[in-house]
Amino acid sequence: MPALADPRYAALWERSPGRSPFSHPAAVAAYARAFDLPARILAVEDDGGEWTAAVPVFEKRRGPFVASALPPLCPVHRPLLAEPLSEAATHERRSPLDDLLTRLDAETDQATFALGDDDLRPYAWAGWTATPRATYHLALDGDVEARFSSDVRRRLRRDAAAFEVVEDPALAATSVALMDASYLRHGTALGLDVGAMTRVAEALQAAGLARTVAARRGGEVEAAVVVASDGRTASYWIAGSVPGSAMTVVIRHVLHRLADEGVETFDFCGANTPSIAEFKRRFGSVLAPAPIARRVSHPALRLADRLRPR
Repeated sequence: MPALADPRYAALWERSPGRSPFSHPAAVAAYARAFDLPARILAVEDDGGEWTAAVPVFEKRRGPFVASALPPLCPVHRPLLAEPLSEAATHERRSPLDDLLTRLDAETDQATFALGDDDLRPYAWAGWTATPRATYHLALDGDVEARFSSDVRRRLRRDAAAFEVVEDPALAATSVALMDASYLRHGTALGLDVGAMTRVAEALQAAGLARTVAARRGGEVEAAVVVASDGRTASYWIAGSVPGSAMTVVIRHVLHRLADEGVETFDFCGANTPSIAEFKRRFGSVLAPAPIARRVSHPALRLADRLRPR
């Protein structure tokens, strides 16, 4: 498989309609370093040598077996395609995605992707299973605030003036700490190394793929979010706050800033916990699919999965 530094991968990322900040070469390298997941690129070429499809493979060992893993903190991990799939080629199972999945099956024993509004049929036909999950998307066109719920608008009128909103890359670690504390407050341990999470956030910031925005009151940070963006889409990626209105104030600032910069869509990165999903819905966002697709090709791993306690 080609190395991550192969310039053909960066060129494909630039043109791919399904790219995300998390599939940028710098992001892939950051995930690999932070979580000790050696990364290589699996690619498909056309007859002229142009890459038509590619995906990073984050190698993880399960005993003697090789898995293509979904890295922690990676809300989107999907193949990059040079152009939208032809339905005719999909039906004939000769699309670049079909070729890529065939090669992935031959070179790994297990693979996991975090998809979006992808056509799931090529995955199903190749023996993958998809677990339904959801997220919320907000189009950053027109009057964004007009879509906010009455509760959000009321909070902003009442509390926004109490906060100072700042953009500061040095606060990425604070955002990670607030996110970790938020999980603990709700009785669930995030289970990730805070240092590794911070290193990933800082690496994406250094590559121009992320920024940290925070709300302070009385000099104390009450909410912070690391927003990842590829210039077309942006993601509510690493976020945490103390109870109150601080995060609502941060999100309003972020949405206006991104809209002014020409970003088209904001992904709230998940709508799978009822209370959190409701918070995100109130900004006028629209439910969107975010399935997890998985393929276990080796019979021994399939047996191990069936025997694993649920």
